[in-house]
Amino acid sequence: MSIRSLQRTTLRDQCLDGLRSAITSGQLPAGHHMVETDLSSAFGVSRGTLREAMRRLEQEGLLVAGPRGQLRVREINEGEIGHLYQVRAALEVLAARSLCLHDDFAARLEILRGCLQRLHEVQNDLGEQIEADLTFHRTLCELSDNPVLLSSWLALEGPIRITVMHAGLERALHNMSADRHDHLLNVIAQRDPTHIERVLFEHMDEAAQRLMRAMEAQSAG
Repeated sequence: MSIRSLQRTTLRDQCLDGLRSAITSGQLPAGHHMVETDLSSAFGVSRGTLREAMRRLEQEGLLVAGPRGQLRVREINEGEIGHLYQVRAALEVLAARSLCLHDDFAARLEILRGCLQRLHEVQNDLGEQIEADLTFHRTLCELSDNPVLLSSWLALEGPIRITVMHAGLERALHNMSADRHDHLLNVIAQRDPTHIERVLFEHMDEAAQRLMRAMEAQSAG
């Protein structure tokens, strides 16, 4: 396991980031049982620090407890992916429509443009690309000024990360491409609620379909 040891500063947060990245990248694959002794040694942290990080990932939905209480990386099936992206689309449509109603819409749109610029800058780094993609969508929800909407979206973020590993590199890169998000931002900039709803649902449906096709291909293989 090529997980590098962590510096002795903010160990829990670094361990949390490292575990999250290892899960999202597939280094710790779906269904993998989290063996504390192996992981604490790999990360160079105590088992107590590791447990704190794993508890956080369980809250995020990246880890689940098995029958005996041992944590493992969450597995997601095709049906769950479809439902996940339907709910995600509904939340982000509501966020975008709410954003359009703000008097300072232009200023808020510039914040989203900054997130999109970051996505353009990291197109050759899968890990950073994942973070930039999620930051764009999370920021859209934050800018709605609806805390219930945001907390609902955050509850989906862990499972969304899990779906990335199912996609395979080519499909993951397509779903997170800057060009797809350029189009999305341009539509939001027009402040047409009906158009926004159609395009956002199409955006999410395309991503979900690619993920589900990847799972079908893996099952067939």
